[in-house]
Amino acid sequence: MTDDRRPTHDERAYRDARRAAVREHHPDAGGDADVLMRVLADIDRRFGVGGERPRSARPVDVVVVTSTPRRVLRLVRRAGKALPRRRTYVDITSPPRP
Repeated sequence: MTDDRRPTHDERAYRDARRAAVREHHPDAGGDADVLMRVLADIDRRFGVGGERPRSARPVDVVVVTSTPRRVLRLVRRAGKALPRRRTYVDITSPPRP
């Protein structure tokens, strides 16, 4: 019996090959974006991954990305603002004279 979720390629070698290609050809590192895309497609073909990605029928105007940690931090900050603040009172009167 085979596991459908199990990859048919060596995942670590695939990841390492992609990372090496990005380090070498990424535009932020002085490479060319077109060359990077061709190299990544070649790596995908070599490892039997992917293929043509499906494209949506209409363009997307806005993409909203949410992450759980940011939501949690927002809730914690909001809860912290609702808590009573500690106040420190200082007596500013002059000391009694002898």
